Amino acid sequence: MSCNSCPPFGGYKFPSCFERYGGVSNTKNPGNVQSLHSLAHNVMPKFYDGIELDYYHRLAPNKFISAEWVLSHVRPAGFRFGGVYTFHVEDDFMDCAHQRAFFVQLTPTIIGNVHPTTLAANLRMIYYPFKPLRMEAVLQKHAEEVPVETQYTIEWTRPSDTWTANFYNVRNENGRFTLSAMRSVSQHWAIGGELLLEWNEPKSIMTELAFAARYSHHNYSFAATASRLGLDVSYWQRIHPQIQMANLLAWNRSTRKTIATICYQWNFWNCAVHGMIDSDALVGFMWTRYLSYLPLQMGFSVVMSLPTNRFAFGMRFVLDPSGLRRGD
Repeated sequence: MSCNSCPPFGGYKFPSCFERYGGVSNTKNPGNVQSLHSLAHNVMPKFYDGIELDYYHRLAPNKFISAEWVLSHVRPAGFRFGGVYTFHVEDDFMDCAHQRAFFVQLTPTIIGNVHPTTLAANLRMIYYPFKPLRMEAVLQKHAEEVPVETQYTIEWTRPSDTWTANFYNVRNENGRFTLSAMRSVSQHWAIGGELLLEWNEPKSIMTELAFAARYSHHNYSFAATASRLGLDVSYWQRIHPQIQMANLLAWNRSTRKTIATICYQWNFWNCAVHGMIDSDALVGFMWTRYLSYLPLQMGFSVVMSLPTNRFAFGMRFVLDPSGLRRGD
């Protein structure tokens, strides 16, 4: 195709017509909609119920085995064993030299555990066919004779936006599907949305649309999601190199109920403290510590409801000679 509109050659090189050139973007990837409030949620305490004993052992850079024993009224009690396996790992680095000719990185990771008595099992597989694309599958088999719970994720990541599709227990009779997108419009602003499709009958589909936005700096972040079903707002701030605080607000339209939560995280040189209080007068506290002279992480948590004067207490011990779970 000729380009008669181009100026004559005069010592300068002009691009051809309809030729695309890559630009430069100063914006950062905003993540997905599911992790929009992750900074605030990470500050909240993670409460234990009963007693939990975990063991992790490293067999190789890409092979780990795990064992877990739980005594709880909420979680399924008993013993579980499992492990983590990652393909093509050598000396803690992914080995993709044999795939360079195909421009593909085969890096699947398999995480699973099983209850030896009831044969209840959890399986998670993460696979990157190439760098921007993440494919993930989560399968959960219960001890009862019920269908296996499934969740499949396909996520495409670019320098300034992320597209995610999630499939939850998709069957002909029922299921749920979400399609979300998040894009950075500047160095501090990110906006996005999520489309929800849910059906309990083959010919009855419910649709919902939610909008998301976040304004962030290096030491604070404000995020909000809104839909016809409700509103979620979170604010996170690092007020000190060792102290983080977060505020969360959730409003449900159908129940006309609003819950506000204030939480904090204080990191010391050898332990971490999390605390929270919400508008329902629910007070919680969590303390964790990794012992320097033993490969042991220990923690306990307490949550109390002041109106009902009831509380729950839990403890967790993690024996980790390889240091895999250090700092969790």
